[in-house]
Amino acid sequence: MGLTSALNTAVFGITYNQRQLDVTATNIANADTAGYSKKTISADVYFDGMGNVAGMNATEVRRILDEQIQADYFNSLADTNYAKQIAEFTDRLDDIFGTIGDKSSLSSLAGELASSLAVLVNDPGNYAAQSDVVAVADAFARELNASYEQIADLRQEADDLLASQTDTVNGLLSSIEDIDEAIRDATQSGVSTADMEDERDRLIEQLSGYLDVNVSKGSNDTLFIQTADGQQLYADNQASTLSFSSSHSLQPGQSGNSVTVTTPGGTTYDLIAGSRSGSMVATAELRDDILTEAQTQLDTIAAEISLAFSNVTVESTAVTVGLDDGFDLDVSALQSGNTITVEYTDTGGVAQTVTLVGVDDATLLPLVDSATANPNDTVYGIDISSGTPATIITNIIAALGGTGLQVSNNGSDELRVLGDNTGPTTIESLTADVTVTGSTDQGLGLAIFVDSRDAPELFSDALEDGGQRVGYANAIAVNPDLLADSALLVNYQTTPTANTANDPARAQYLSEALTSSTIYFDPGAGIGSSSTPFQGSVIDYVNQTVAFQGNQAEDAATYADSKEALTMNLAIRYEESYAVDLDTELAFMVQLENAYAANARVMQTIKELFDELLNIV
Repeated sequence: MGLTSALNTAVFGITYNQRQLDVTATNIANADTAGYSKKTISADVYFDGMGNVAGMNATEVRRILDEQIQADYFNSLADTNYAKQIAEFTDRLDDIFGTIGDKSSLSSLAGELASSLAVLVNDPGNYAAQSDVVAVADAFARELNASYEQIADLRQEADDLLASQTDTVNGLLSSIEDIDEAIRDATQSGVSTADMEDERDRLIEQLSGYLDVNVSKGSNDTLFIQTADGQQLYADNQASTLSFSSSHSLQPGQSGNSVTVTTPGGTTYDLIAGSRSGSMVATAELRDDILTEAQTQLDTIAAEISLAFSNVTVESTAVTVGLDDGFDLDVSALQSGNTITVEYTDTGGVAQTVTLVGVDDATLLPLVDSATANPNDTVYGIDISSGTPATIITNIIAALGGTGLQVSNNGSDELRVLGDNTGPTTIESLTADVTVTGSTDQGLGLAIFVDSRDAPELFSDALEDGGQRVGYANAIAVNPDLLADSALLVNYQTTPTANTANDPARAQYLSEALTSSTIYFDPGAGIGSSSTPFQGSVIDYVNQTVAFQGNQAEDAATYADSKEALTMNLAIRYEESYAVDLDTELAFMVQLENAYAANARVMQTIKELFDELLNIV
């Protein structure tokens, strides 16, 4: 190697050592700076035609990090934030429903109502016992009202949070656009972009908590960001724009607005529908699914406890016409939402159940089988808006025309349903389930609860206007007539003669309706399925609902803990991949200083040799 080549090597060595010293010093200074990644210098040595060192490029500063672990960590943030958001809200939801042992919970109040009715059965003439039933019923209704309102507040909170999250994500995308532009300009100017890439990673880390995004790099190290299903959020140095309109008053059963994305090219899409995880998805799911389902459960409790007390079974009268047996049924008391049940055996010997549901709005027809919770019945909607038994029977005849049963008006405006001996079909039972309209002389049923949304009115589970039970938990109240006269709990007959003051029949009926009568509950409330809906008493369902909310909160917390543990593990590994080790950096600085001194000595030696050569000349 000639002296010139050796001098070049020493000069470039000193230059390289000085650049490394600068970068190492920066690493040491930023060792405790969050998000700062260790930097290093890459050197390219090039040679002349003689194989001697001709130059060295030591200007490129590179980051040290594991990109695979980084990607895994960013991806885990969406699942973790989703789970934490769900866990936080379901824990608060569980507090609203309370626990089975909590004296103010729905289950405890339902149990107290059952106990007070049992006391009344044993002493029906006791005014204090009557008043206690009314007081507990009022407390139960108010707890339903308060719980419904608290859940409505949670839904509104989630809606407001979604608006805030939308603004935050817009800000993050805008910041990514700015830093990407700076990276592009720096790359074209040959300036290091390492620190800017650190800043961009911090923005992506924040974004990944809101949405499960797919991030890839394009030309000049700029980014391409997509949603989970491939929709564009950021491309070609241009951010899409998120928009969201808050729902200032979420109505019962109503979903809120979604988040709309508009790409720079003008394409729009639903962000929530295009994403699978992240805190934004969790917030929308809470608002429109989990919290709405909880309100539906409260509506179901309110509806079924009302119907259990206020509805009575209208029995039919056995009748034989020629060789055919069947029943006659009075349909004059039918109201919207009330039902008629026909049980028969068809020509194939298969037991069948038909449920006829009364409606006042014929545009609701035909009804589907899921209009009732019974998974084993066939449902027909019947227009009863005329209020005329003869017209109602005509509509029933049309509905049951294909069953093989003989359906007719018996001549006294009563429904007659006969089997067909030649079919053969046989009818086992014909009953109606109707809501009492008065406090006496309509059987043992009593409307303890009423719908107070407009003026106090009977709850019959009408299907009009979206269904009477939607939002009913927010409006259920004790019947004003019962508040004025608690003796109605035991006085159920005035004609032809009044029942005795100590008659326990109505109290017994009400008690059994709450604790013993077994019914199917609407699986649309999230408990049970369409094929196997929850079946039990009203008090069973109340307890099941409280347990459901407790289990949901516990499961959400467990899931959140597991996701957070995974994310924490990845975060540690990620940080280890880029973090500055002070001991290593300090040791490396000593090596660099020694190398710098060695190169300086080489240069000094070469200078001395050149001086000797000049002296010889």
